[in-house]
Amino acid sequence: MSITETTEELEESGSEFWGIERVASRRAIMLDVRLKGGKFYALPYSYMTKVKFDPSEGLEIYISGNYVKITGRNLHEIYFQLLRHRVSFIQANISDMDLTDENKTYIKDIEVTEDAP
Repeated sequence: MSITETTEELEESGSEFWGIERVASRRAIMLDVRLKGGKFYALPYSYMTKVKFDPSEGLEIYISGNYVKITGRNLHEIYFQLLRHRVSFIQANISDMDLTDENKTYIKDIEVTEDAP
């Protein structure tokens, strides 16, 4: 760790469903999307063209020719951190049981459509 890193404030998302780059000045290069069935996608932020957020419908990300639909609750902070290219991973709940506190971020499901328009 360099001297610069030690003097910068470290941050964490505080969630098992998503993570951010811990050093505030760093930006993620790839977005790691982890699906329920064990499939992973690493998508480059440099090709993110649009992010839409509607609390009643979830997050929609258009990135590298893919359409990513994320459903869950309390997704506001993920949206804001995506705009800053700080989200390092997003992970769907691996079971169908929701044991997460109601005021915490919960990701019910993630769908990726490849080669989306």
